[in-house]
Amino acid sequence: MLCVGGAASIWLSQVSPNRPSVSLWPLPALVLIDIAVLGLAGFSGVVLDNQQHSLQWGRVIWIGCGGLTALAIIGAFGVSVVALSVVPALLFGGAAMLADIRRHRNLLTDLGVFTVSVVANLALIFALISIARV
Repeated sequence: MLCVGGAASIWLSQVSPNRPSVSLWPLPALVLIDIAVLGLAGFSGVVLDNQQHSLQWGRVIWIGCGGLTALAIIGAFGVSVVALSVVPALLFGGAAMLADIRRHRNLLTDLGVFTVSVVANLALIFALISIARV
């Protein structure tokens, strides 16, 4: 819920009545939406990781963790509030590792899912940045 609440509070602080009309669309708003969706995905994966669908929801946790890690990397280069997404990424990473150990899943395979998620989200954000500059 940190991801959704943080993204919503940043968005609402930018559209306050004291500020002139500033458009957050497309890029900053898409990054905030990305943070919220990845946070919800990671949270859903943690909550719904049960015996029957253990593999699928375990992967969802790793995907959310990887996407938030990519945003933390981008935020660290830009020295922005997005760098705070490292906190939920670490929490989801810890939960995913504990779930893998508890369910006896292959950690290396899930680290591959994490890596693909990081690269995919970095590619998505950099594509959005290059499109926004046009």
